[in-house]
Amino acid sequence: MVTNDSEVAERARRLRFHGSKDKQTFVDVGFNSRLDELQAAALRLFLPELDGWNAARRAAASAYEDAGLGDLLQLPQPVPGAEPVYHLYVARTERADELLAGLNAAGIGARPYYRRPVHLQPAMRPFADGSVELPGTDLAARDNLALPIGTDLASDAVNEVVAAVRRCLDADV
Repeated sequence: MVTNDSEVAERARRLRFHGSKDKQTFVDVGFNSRLDELQAAALRLFLPELDGWNAARRAAASAYEDAGLGDLLQLPQPVPGAEPVYHLYVARTERADELLAGLNAAGIGARPYYRRPVHLQPAMRPFADGSVELPGTDLAARDNLALPIGTDLASDAVNEVVAAVRRCLDADV
């Protein structure tokens, strides 16, 4: 798309990114249209690596469990028959905001996702009158925290994250 109108350009960028410019507030109902033909061609070269990368992410998730993270946080639980790839590793705790601050202060990248539930996003105002209560959705939005995960997350890094979670949660007990 080509335009000399800055408002049109901004709206187009927002629409191609799910209607958001900050990953938190969605003002339009948009799309996920960031993959162009050149990127697709390059990614095709990496396709043979995908199974190994997914296995590495599963191993990292298992390492979190083996290191005792489940004693501290509610860990993601795959549904029967599913084989997650853990693009994100989202745990839950009632103390998500405290933990986020503590982990970030310790230099560990963690972040909340979708803290404003979909039904409360500006883009959904035309479809919701605000009277619907979704307590489970509100809880999930409030207590989630994505922890580091990746194909190269080594066991020492997993242990460092788990130790930092333990320190952060023990600090205020």
